[in-house]
Amino acid sequence: MLQTSSIRWSRRQLLLAGVSAFGCKATAEEDKPHVRILFFGNSHMAHNGLPAVVGELMLSSGVLAPHIGSYLQEGYKLAQHAADPEALALLKQGADDGKPWDVLVVQEQSVLSAVAAIQPEAKQMMEDGLAKLVALAREVNPQMLIVDFQVWARHERLWKQRSEHALATGTTAVEAHARIRRANASAVRAVLEKHPGANILVSPVGDFWPLVQEAYPALPLYAEDGTHPDMLGTMLSAFVIAGTIGGRQVIEKATWTGECPFLQVEQVRKVLLDHPEVFKSAGK
Repeated sequence: MLQTSSIRWSRRQLLLAGVSAFGCKATAEEDKPHVRILFFGNSHMAHNGLPAVVGELMLSSGVLAPHIGSYLQEGYKLAQHAADPEALALLKQGADDGKPWDVLVVQEQSVLSAVAAIQPEAKQMMEDGLAKLVALAREVNPQMLIVDFQVWARHERLWKQRSEHALATGTTAVEAHARIRRANASAVRAVLEKHPGANILVSPVGDFWPLVQEAYPALPLYAEDGTHPDMLGTMLSAFVIAGTIGGRQVIEKATWTGECPFLQVEQVRKVLLDHPEVFKSAGK
């Protein structure tokens, strides 16, 4: 299992097409469409190297040739990314081939994602942060796709332990998930009112976590802290994001499993493919 103890903050990374942090040496075929994806997030993305995992899945699918970049800061909110000179420099710089990013994947801080559903100040902060990032992304590339990464609720055992961070997101894991879902959908709607021509999608990562848990309760999605993902949880999240960007074909055809057991990856994939309605209803 890959460990994350070596993560350094700040984390700024450009990954060439066909080359990941995990040492894959395969090269993207020239006849595949290239997609340039930049990730702005925090430890939920940095744990197990989510951006690189998305790149590996896309590359192995043979559907897209990915160029991956990331700027990940522990505990960051969207508003902090939107005001960070280093993040904005990477956004303006573009991908390793010198071309503008095609996709910006953004992730709000997990507690704020839930609190924004019930507190006006938090709601405004989330909406303002997303709106500013959307405006900055469109200055670089008016057609850029902005993918709003909807995070998952913490493990239900944290409520039994009376975890302060878990209780801040809701009275139960189910309520926390509902709040996160509602806040992300609301933020995207608010941004579209300000920027009606923007291309924004919610990636329903958090919606798939309980579905996978229900179908296969023994699968290890969470790390020991009950907040961050185990490697399989990162794989699940990467499949959802890759599918949001590249469509069902990427999920169907991806062959890379990293260090996850093949059977577990197939179980995760089956849940995603069995529930296309989750993608269709994302953000609604």
